[in-house]
Amino acid sequence: MTKLNFMQRLSSTLLKMGDGFTKTAMTGIALKSMNSCCAHPSIFSGGCRGFGYGYGGIGIGFGVTPQMMADPMGFSWLPNYSNIDYAQNAAYGNMLAYQYGLNLAARSNAQIAANRATSMQQQQLQKTNADYAGDLEANQETDTGKAFDQATDAMSDKDGNPISGKEYTIIDSYSDPNDAKKCADEYRKAVSDIGKSYAADIDTSSGNSDRKVTVEEFTKYEMSKLSSDATEDTKKAAQFMAQTAFNKIDQNGDGYADWKELASAVATFDTDTESDAKQPLDGKISSNDFAKWSALLSQAGSNEFDINVRKSYTQLFGKNE
Repeated sequence: MTKLNFMQRLSSTLLKMGDGFTKTAMTGIALKSMNSCCAHPSIFSGGCRGFGYGYGGIGIGFGVTPQMMADPMGFSWLPNYSNIDYAQNAAYGNMLAYQYGLNLAARSNAQIAANRATSMQQQQLQKTNADYAGDLEANQETDTGKAFDQATDAMSDKDGNPISGKEYTIIDSYSDPNDAKKCADEYRKAVSDIGKSYAADIDTSSGNSDRKVTVEEFTKYEMSKLSSDATEDTKKAAQFMAQTAFNKIDQNGDGYADWKELASAVATFDTDTESDAKQPLDGKISSNDFAKWSALLSQAGSNEFDINVRKSYTQLFGKNE
């Protein structure tokens, strides 16, 4: 065998190896990315956005140049005796491999985006470590809770749209508006009184008067507001919304909506407040604010109310984690 024939065979063999390695590695990377979707570490440091397949959310098809195909192992000292047809075929094969990588990248990125959207909708905040606030007093009054419930129910129409001019006052005025600590204490007492009275009203009117509020009692309380001619679909929707709302109010997941958790929900409706706990809270719930937050309260797939009600709890009663 002449030196020329030997070099041609060697070049041909290495070219096929390089082409096979390129396609195999590219396919493996793509399939790894599509199947793992961040559930397991990527074979590269970029996680599910690994190099060669969508780093930073951009699909990248991995290919090699005709020069690399002519010298696949990087042996630049090796003479290339291949003819022009052979180089064109190599370039065409590289183009197909590149396009294949781009197609897989697009498919994987679309699937990853869909999975993330679904995950965000289904995601729920972890329950807190807040202690149960304790049972209600045996002689707890219910008038304040009834007044709060009636006033807020009147703030929106049957479609949930706010009715202008409606407002509920948590606290009329502060004894010393310049004393932030005193204002915070007075607001805490006012909203706590509402929470206790509201819980007692639910427990006595729709529960077993054991001074606790369960999901069954809360759901029954809300569904009692439906008209007598409500359809089954309307009842099912109301039940689902009430159960969703209870789950958001029950921050520690102990199965009870205690008076601190209910007070925090009332304070969340009072959104015209300073985020700084040292500042006095507004003390008034407008119909616009109530319509917004009550909708988020009963809406599955959203954590906006959950996040804010926990902030309210922390402002009122300290850390709840």
